[in-house]
Amino acid sequence: MKHLLHLPLGTLALAVALAGCAQQQTHDAPSMAEQYPASQELAIASESADQPSVTQSPAKPSGVGVKRQHVTPDIYQATDDHRIPVMRAGRYQLVTARATLGQRYLLEQMVDVNIPPSVASTVGDGIRYTLEQTGYQLCSPEGDWQLQWLFNRPLPSAHYELGPMALREALQVLAGDEWELEQDALRREICYTRRDDFQPVYPRRVVKPAAEARHE
Repeated sequence: MKHLLHLPLGTLALAVALAGCAQQQTHDAPSMAEQYPASQELAIASESADQPSVTQSPAKPSGVGVKRQHVTPDIYQATDDHRIPVMRAGRYQLVTARATLGQRYLLEQMVDVNIPPSVASTVGDGIRYTLEQTGYQLCSPEGDWQLQWLFNRPLPSAHYELGPMALREALQVLAGDEWELEQDALRREICYTRRDDFQPVYPRRVVKPAAEARHE
């Protein structure tokens, strides 16, 4: 205070005024947060904006949303379709433009079989040879001694040449009248089972009266 007393009065007043202004600026100056209250939110928003957002859509099961319709007409269901589409194959010739009976039902396809004796010697061999390229296969006789017995029987000489006839009929002929032909249409497999009420059927012998026989 002794030093301040020696200062001129004007200088002392100026110093007091400057000190008051500095103190006022210290108390009155707002902070950055007060001047820009949304600055913190902007910073957070900018940081999140720099990172791309990934939205994962739930996976849809296969087939969901796919609309399928039955194809009509269905050749395996239609019973009253009498229309026969045809196309001209020549000046005076028309051919049907639809699947044949043997194409729709494989057991009805026509076969003309000539079984080589060198490749088939048993009934099972003959059946397998007949089924080649028909779309069907023969069932396995494993566990069925009756089927094993049938398939191992010698192939009759009368069965080395069959046809032309339906595949169904050829397969019935190869097995004989004691066996009933069965099919698994889903697996395209044929098999045989014993007839429960089997009775051998022999051709009847016509006996002519003695009077007619003498006239002949």
